[in-house]
Amino acid sequence: MFIADTHCDTLWRLAGLSGRKDDRVCVTPETLAKGGVTLQVCALYAGNAGPRGTGERAPQNVAAAELAALPKLTEAGVRQVDSPFEAKEGESCLMLSIEGAEVFGGSLEKLRKFRQRGVRLCALTWNHENLLAWPHCENGQRGLKPFGWECVREMERLGMAVDVSHLGEGGFWDLIFHAAKPPMASHSCCRKLCGHTRNLTDDQIRALIERGGWIGVNFYTEFVNGTARCTLDELCDHFVHIAELGGARHMGFGSDFDGIDTAPQGLEGPEDLPRLLEMLRLRGFSADEAEGIAGRNFLEYFRAFE
Repeated sequence: MFIADTHCDTLWRLAGLSGRKDDRVCVTPETLAKGGVTLQVCALYAGNAGPRGTGERAPQNVAAAELAALPKLTEAGVRQVDSPFEAKEGESCLMLSIEGAEVFGGSLEKLRKFRQRGVRLCALTWNHENLLAWPHCENGQRGLKPFGWECVREMERLGMAVDVSHLGEGGFWDLIFHAAKPPMASHSCCRKLCGHTRNLTDDQIRALIERGGWIGVNFYTEFVNGTARCTLDELCDHFVHIAELGGARHMGFGSDFDGIDTAPQGLEGPEDLPRLLEMLRLRGFSADEAEGIAGRNFLEYFRAFE
C-alpha cells in the first residue's frame, strides 16, 4: 500500500530549532519503515519568527539550517524524491515543502532555488502576515497581495502545489476562483467539528473538492476536538465529515508530526498509521477508499503538477 503524509516538522527539530532541551523526533527511518510510509513530506518551516526575524531566526537562515539537517534522514536511508511518483512501495522516501513563504524574501529567484532543491509544495503563510498574504489569524479576510500572485503563478509554472493551510479565507477564495491549478491543504481539519480558525469551513472543503484539490487531515488534538486529548475515533470524525461532503477521494494524512504537542491516543508517530487505517475501515470506509486515503488520493491530486 502506498502511504503518504503531507506534513511534518521533523527538519525543524533535527536542526535544533524548537528551543527544547529534548528535541527527539517521532519521524525517523525506523518509524517510517514500521508504519509502511512510502512518502513523508518534510516542511522547511521558516515562519516561527515571522518575516522580521533576524540573525539565526531570519527565515532564510532557518530554512538553511533545516536543509543542513536533511542528511540526518537521507544518509540514514530515507531517499529524497522530486516527485511523489518517484516513491515506490516498500521503501521510505521524503519530499520537501515550505511552510511560510517569507523564506523567499520577496524574490522569485529564491523561490526558483528552493524548487531546484526539491520543494514541491508551499504554504504561503504560517501565522504571520508576509509579503504574499495574510494568515487565518490576522486580517484573514484579505486576499493575496501582488507578490503573492507573482509567486503563485511562478509555482504553477514550476510544478509546485500551493498549500492553503494557515492561509486566511480571503487568500483561500482568491486561489479557488483565480489560480490556474487546484490548491491543497497539507494539514487542516474541519471547522464544523472544531471551531478553530486553522480548520476549513464546509464551504472551503466543498470548494477544494470541486476544484480537484486535496486535504491532509491534521492530527493535532487542538484542531480535532479543541482539547489536549482525543481518540482515534474523534480524529476519524473529520475523515467521515469530509467524505460526507463528497471528498472521499480528495483527502489523506497531514499529520503535523514533530510540530504538534499532542496527538490522538494510539497515534504517536508514523508507526501507528496502520492503526488509523484500521479504524477508518471500522468507521465504514471500503478497502478501496482506505487505500485512497492512505496515499493514492494524493498521487491522483498531484498529477496536475507533473
